[in-house]
Amino acid sequence: MKILRCIVLEDEEPAQNLIRNYLSRISSIELLQVFDNAIEASNFLTHQTVDLIITDISMPHLSGLDFIRMLSPSPHVIIMTAHADYALESYDLDVIDYLKKPISFDRFKKSLEKVKRLYYTANNEDSHTSSETVVYVKEGSKMIKVNFNDIIYVEGLRDYIKIITDADRPIITHITMKKMVEILPPQSFMRVHKSYIIATDKISAIDGSNSLIELKNNVMIPMGQNYKETLMSKIKPIN
Repeated sequence: MKILRCIVLEDEEPAQNLIRNYLSRISSIELLQVFDNAIEASNFLTHQTVDLIITDISMPHLSGLDFIRMLSPSPHVIIMTAHADYALESYDLDVIDYLKKPISFDRFKKSLEKVKRLYYTANNEDSHTSSETVVYVKEGSKMIKVNFNDIIYVEGLRDYIKIITDADRPIITHITMKKMVEILPPQSFMRVHKSYIIATDKISAIDGSNSLIELKNNVMIPMGQNYKETLMSKIKPIN
């Protein structure tokens, strides 16, 4: 299994030391360098390749968000900051996670697990490490905990998504369908239409002739033509 190469951008020494300590406790991540400004980090990346960048937003000379916008191609990015105001803007940049200071080790580790799962899945490797079963999403001023096992389907609504669970009401949050596909475990979820992701264990029936999927809550979900073949190849009748 590949060790993921990481750099950190943080201008405050106590926070630098904390992140160094946290990363030293995660064997699958190699910390290459800690930078106190984005200019030096940018120069470093002209001759080094990294898999993960962990960056503060409030940095001298160049903010963490502006630094991320400069990256091409962009590695996985985790944002950390003391200010919650930048959360939506950072998610628009497809960052992997947004950590609000002060950051506990458990929350930090959870974020790294997400990065590893996405990396190993994209590179057809088995991480053997992902134990993530929940995700937190922002709805208004609340951070709502969503258990993967409770999700029935996800519907895309332009720049928002609607998460339908076993609970009484849907959850609407500002995130793209592309990002949601990356977050959800591929062994349990499948995109079946440009506007729908379903939990495969919540399928009740499939009407292939009419390209419809019936889910456990009796909702009918359309199958997009570009996704139908993949779904049908995974679900085969015994007769």
